[in-house]
Amino acid sequence: MRRIENTIEIDAPPHDVYLAIRTLDSYPGWLRPSIVYRGTRTGGPQGYVDTTTVGRMSGRLIDDEPDRMLHFHQAVRSGRVDADIRYAVHGTAASTRVTRVGELTTHGVFRAMQPVLVRMAAAESRRTMRALKAHVEHPG
Repeated sequence: MRRIENTIEIDAPPHDVYLAIRTLDSYPGWLRPSIVYRGTRTGGPQGYVDTTTVGRMSGRLIDDEPDRMLHFHQAVRSGRVDADIRYAVHGTAASTRVTRVGELTTHGVFRAMQPVLVRMAAAESRRTMRALKAHVEHPG
């Protein structure tokens, strides 16, 4: 398992930031496709599928504290790559601090590719946080 952590300050109330992260069906409007991430489709109130370079990763929201924390888990069908993604949302006097922690686990043949996958996931995590900040601070 490899851990990737990013923190960003967003000039918006915690509730607005939380809602942007929680509303999975809005991701296509603010998180553009990249080499790694190709889109999110929702499937039910807590389920989703991310299309990525390693395949489709089925995910679900497994823990949720409104305006404070979200915890997602996703995996490819084979189980050879899975990820836990946690967002901590903390309001400060002037803004909201968001910390995103991703834990990437690889198995089988994907283990040999882990260093490359971790670099790609780290870059994607930074990109996601920047896109989240831009979306919440400048909606529309």
